[in-house]
Amino acid sequence: MRLKLALLASAAGVASALTFSFAQAPKLVPMPAQPPAAQDKPYPGAIELEVDATDVGRAIFRVHEKVPVAGAGPLTLLYPSWLPGDHSPSGQIDKLAGLTITANGAAVPWKRNPIEVTAFNVDVPKGVKSLDLTFQFVSATADSQGPVVMDRNGLQLEWNSVLLYPAGYYSTRIMFAPRLTLPAGWTYATALGHGEASGPVTFAPTDLSTLVDSPLFAGRYAERVDLDPGGRSPVFLNIFADRPDQLKYSDDQMAKHKALVKQADLLFGARHFDHYDFLFDLSDRLQGVGLEHHRSSENGVPGGYFTDWDNLTYERDLLAHEMTHSWNGKYRRPADLWIPDFNTPMRDSLLWVYEGQTQYWGQVLAARSGLFTKEEALDSFALTLATYDMRAGRNWKPLIDTTNDPVSINRAPQAWRSWSREEDYYQEGQLIWLDADTLIREKSGGKKSLDDFAKLFFGQHDGDWAPVTYTFDDVVKAL
Repeated sequence: MRLKLALLASAAGVASALTFSFAQAPKLVPMPAQPPAAQDKPYPGAIELEVDATDVGRAIFRVHEKVPVAGAGPLTLLYPSWLPGDHSPSGQIDKLAGLTITANGAAVPWKRNPIEVTAFNVDVPKGVKSLDLTFQFVSATADSQGPVVMDRNGLQLEWNSVLLYPAGYYSTRIMFAPRLTLPAGWTYATALGHGEASGPVTFAPTDLSTLVDSPLFAGRYAERVDLDPGGRSPVFLNIFADRPDQLKYSDDQMAKHKALVKQADLLFGARHFDHYDFLFDLSDRLQGVGLEHHRSSENGVPGGYFTDWDNLTYERDLLAHEMTHSWNGKYRRPADLWIPDFNTPMRDSLLWVYEGQTQYWGQVLAARSGLFTKEEALDSFALTLATYDMRAGRNWKPLIDTTNDPVSINRAPQAWRSWSREEDYYQEGQLIWLDADTLIREKSGGKKSLDDFAKLFFGQHDGDWAPVTYTFDDVVKAL
């Protein structure tokens, strides 16, 4: 008993001492300075960007940049993080490797910002007019590592993966002079140009915003089809494949793709691009992708898209969806999704319009062009309705909150998706716009439909492709 009391007294003394020693809380170490906020002013000079994409066996892109500088002092270089179309900070900073910076042949130290890990701080020495950057983008070689974008027969290049840019400037005010080396004989296509690589390909200088919005597909086996012969702004289907036999298509199949362009014109009544390029990858090795851009789109489907046509119905609205985004998402885009550079956070509150209505038009245009039959389109809508009629998570998580999912979930697999929900603004959003269409038809006695909204909201100012933002109130007013 005496031993027990002694132990208790000893423990009480320790507790008292501990209480006394923690009476003053530790002091917070000051946070590092944030990168300079983007300003609407021109960056002095054009950044030379050279990308070597010939190491296809190891899936490595090798990068050299020459960044002009205005003088000595601090400079922050950013790796693009918040990417349009992804609606989230999805830049693959983990795959940037081997970064070295030199000036006049001497090494220049860099230090990563420990909070904003996509920011690299540099002190530019006196007398230096430009910095030379070298690094690699070590792309995934297996699906478990991320999207596979390069193999021995083809590649998908997003320029944001292979560059650093100076902080403190709007992306529209930073000029880049890009140059790309591909395996000899490969064909390439991008909104910046197309052709066959017989040596390094030099593109005209362009601003960073346009460069990031102009991805490039390239490959050993390719074909380019004019989908709108004689049209006022050319539209091309640039097909890349793992094997030559996957490029075989019927006249009827291609006629449906040409009809898609005509149906989009009938719907929107205007074009907001000087030309448009579908980048279309038929591959069982490279990533399946659907990503919108203003004058192009990234589209990846299984290799049998044409040759196994009847069994890949579910892929046939992809091109319609991504092209619709040229109007909805690129020309007209939500005000809180517009950002001045690629490291300013986005807000996604109107994704039920941006993605939800595009999901609706993707299936409608696929049906109108013949890529879907009417029955296939109706079956798809019915399946979506049945899914959300039984989605338990709608009891606690409203649709508007799912617009935060690109950031909060970041497309990670969900164990109980019916309860947790994941980006339901796509398909449940689609149902909102189906309901809007039927309501407009009902209230107008069949004289108007959602087609009229599309022309009014997305089809204004034919030929103008400067982005125009919109708010919730703008949507309501147009409806």
